[in-house]
Amino acid sequence: MRIGLPALVALALAGCAANPKVEYVEMPRTYAHGIGGATFLVGGGFDPGRSPDGNSLILYGPEGAFVIDTGRHAEHLASIRRGLSGIGMTPVAIINTHWHLDHVSGNSALKAEFPDVKVYGTSAIDGALTGFLAKSAEASRKALAEGSVPASAIAEVEGDLATIARGAELRPDIVVDESRDMAIAGRPLSLRVARHAVTTRDLWIYDAAEKRAIVGDLVTIPVPFLDTACPEGWLAALDEVAASGAEQIVPGHGPIMPITDFNEWHVAFGDFIACAKGTGALETCSAGWLTGAAKWIGSDTVRAKAMADYYGELVRSKKLDGYCRV
Repeated sequence: MRIGLPALVALALAGCAANPKVEYVEMPRTYAHGIGGATFLVGGGFDPGRSPDGNSLILYGPEGAFVIDTGRHAEHLASIRRGLSGIGMTPVAIINTHWHLDHVSGNSALKAEFPDVKVYGTSAIDGALTGFLAKSAEASRKALAEGSVPASAIAEVEGDLATIARGAELRPDIVVDESRDMAIAGRPLSLRVARHAVTTRDLWIYDAAEKRAIVGDLVTIPVPFLDTACPEGWLAALDEVAASGAEQIVPGHGPIMPITDFNEWHVAFGDFIACAKGTGALETCSAGWLTGAAKWIGSDTVRAKAMADYYGELVRSKKLDGYCRV
């Protein structure tokens, strides 16, 4: 997720208003937890008033370990490092599901520590660096200069600006712009490319041996992160995940889902988009999302509603239409 500045400000304020003792806890952040099949999860986080870290995974095969998505904050990266140390393996690759900063910001530090690491990802980062990220950085610098960023969000904005300034380091070493089967660290995987979904190109991974789909931000909690999305393409990508044969889904944000839970999320997402594209009150759309995703949101309803209101307006106003044409 790379939220635009207006959303960041709104979320910081919503976080201050929300009860910090919410039921929803995204995933344990302290270490890499084994989830079977030589795969470990480093759970992301989305604390009130703070930008998120996406979920990361560590997988290993006969030729070493590799990391899927690297988070945003230093604490998250430290958990990845502890996970790698715990299995006693040197990483040989990073796979980025997409370019949002809470999934790629740890790349540079890991590559500096392990110079032989190769990054796999799509070329969508190129357009982001000259488009969305450049505009976001300009708006952020202006807001900082004007003093309009809440104090609780300043460090986050400055950190993202530093990452964007090193944007060339985010480009993949091995570009994957078409779906293909390949072995990484000697482990067979199917890398699937979704066009015009969360971003211009998203990469999700199907691990046939485990019947597990690692889908990045094609699934997110507490709401779908629609900042750079084409809703229609996203829905098509979800259909492909549903048809993949996966029995377990690892989201970009939120807990691991059995396929039955994924199907519920899929329906709730479709209903939210259909409502936001309609003519009824947007509050109805937000309320529908809170109901459809209630099992994951828990008592984090203040923030979830604020975000659903924001993203519903992005859909209703057709501000996302350009992402379907890029």
